[in-house]
Amino acid sequence: MVKSRFLIYRTILFAILVLFGVNGFAQEQDLNVQRITLEAKKKVQIAKYMQFTNQQDKDFWNIYANYERDMGNVYRRKFDMIVEFRRANEANRMTDNLAAKMLDEFFSIENEKLLIKQKYVKDFRKILPNKKVTLFYQIDNKLDAIVNHEIAMKLKLLE
Repeated sequence: MVKSRFLIYRTILFAILVLFGVNGFAQEQDLNVQRITLEAKKKVQIAKYMQFTNQQDKDFWNIYANYERDMGNVYRRKFDMIVEFRRANEANRMTDNLAAKMLDEFFSIENEKLLIKQKYVKDFRKILPNKKVTLFYQIDNKLDAIVNHEIAMKLKLLE
């Protein structure tokens, strides 16, 4: 439990340092900083609401590290797609072919997220009661919704 809390605090500290160290960077870095900050906040929220026993704490964070690694790959794809979309849209370079490619990538990303969540639910159920597993996915989905809202508010509609 102490080790996982240390990891959470270290991640938050890193996110804060990054947040205050990139004021002059482009919008893409700002989005990336927000993603890193949200990842740190996510771990804090999980730790706060899950109320693990010592054994659950150790087991959960071991599985969660793999879950976040896999989800991180998907989130990086989504981040890259959003940056590409914004650049093309703002430069008025969005073609029908590029729009179709991006929509297909969006569906691929969403599908991969769902597959990862389904894959890990089995692992989480081995160490946690179903109620806590459901709570974890509820927290995870709420934070995803927050991110999606932020993206939607900052991303202009296709012109």
